[in-house]
Amino acid sequence: MRTGFITIAGRPNVGKSTLLNAIIGEKIAIVSDKPQTTRNKIAGIYNRDDLQIVFVDTPGLHAPKNKLGERMIREAEEAMDGIDGAIVVAEPRSPGKTEKNLISRFQAEDIPIILVLNKADITPKEQIAKAIGQYAALCEFASIVPASALKKDNVDALLDEVEKLIAPEDGAVYYPTDIATDQTVRKMASEFIREKILRALSAEVPHGIAVHILSFRERSDKPITEISAEIVCEKDSHKGIIIGKNGRTLKKIASLARADLESLLDRKVFLECFVKVRTAWRDDERFLENEYEQ
Repeated sequence: MRTGFITIAGRPNVGKSTLLNAIIGEKIAIVSDKPQTTRNKIAGIYNRDDLQIVFVDTPGLHAPKNKLGERMIREAEEAMDGIDGAIVVAEPRSPGKTEKNLISRFQAEDIPIILVLNKADITPKEQIAKAIGQYAALCEFASIVPASALKKDNVDALLDEVEKLIAPEDGAVYYPTDIATDQTVRKMASEFIREKILRALSAEVPHGIAVHILSFRERSDKPITEISAEIVCEKDSHKGIIIGKNGRTLKKIASLARADLESLLDRKVFLECFVKVRTAWRDDERFLENEYEQ
């Protein structure tokens, strides 16, 4: 079997996680309209009879403001080592400093780059053509693919281009061929809950939130999984916002997360969510170690 590793990189909120989900064909990475939704690298495993490609989604590159931000940048940088190629995801506009720095880094290590100009479905063709010309002037890409990750437009064409970067010789199979991600079910559960928080709350609150799974029990006497989760925030005022009047916001978050979890686990889920205040957890190294080891 031919095998290879491809990093998906770019600035925050350009659609990297949506693209990963489209490539794999199922939801393995959470998505929202908030920047910095992805906090850790996530492997999506694309399997075919004679081919396994491990796509690694990365946190968006940004200027970190706390130890969590620094950890996210380290996760992104670690995902750029020992790879067969890179997908740089950008919007169809003039390349910015982030894109130029990414491209230069991959060029310096002689890593082939596929440029994906995402959101092509909502961008005028003239603007896409202009962006292609501006990017093509920066370096010789392995290919440039306008696409819509949300609508899955041109994803098959992208996969064809990625396959060209994988060595023709047989290699080691890094993951079982029947799994789609390297994440544990507990980690995916915590992320699905965090996604619903990101979607339910205003811009300020979600970045100061973490979700820990306190217990995860699959009942043997009936087809139900019992999950208890702790939502950690930094301020008492944020706790009140998360819970909402008469607990409505928290109930809505739990209800939406439960639906995703039942789809993931293919069984009924009983989900309890609690909210706890932990001041400045984003600068607490010990807490962050536990956050990343879930």
